[in-house]
Amino acid sequence: MRGTQLTATQYTLLTVLTEMPRRPRVNDLAEALAMDQTTLSRTLKVMEREGLISSVAGEDKRESRWIITALGRSRFRRAHPRWQEAQRSVEKALGVESTQSLVSAAFDLSTRLAS
Repeated sequence: MRGTQLTATQYTLLTVLTEMPRRPRVNDLAEALAMDQTTLSRTLKVMEREGLISSVAGEDKRESRWIITALGRSRFRRAHPRWQEAQRSVEKALGVESTQSLVSAAFDLSTRLAS
């Protein structure tokens, strides 16, 4: 991810924001990422300060929803090929089955920790 000005966590959040069908709330993102809301909120605030995302009012004025800014989209597009390259390198080093097992185990662990 070097040279993209994004951390892996920021890239992952931008990916989720890109793929969600509507503007997500913190709760929606926390569930999708199996993260606790406090940690996620801190990360979102940092990304907002950096201009990667923006908070917009939801239907209920008390809730915030998150969108990607033009800068966030630009960095995401630049980082995406590097992320894919990194994924291919891991798969090549570990093999397809091992990579899939590792991804599955990581997801299971993050889901358990978030519960």
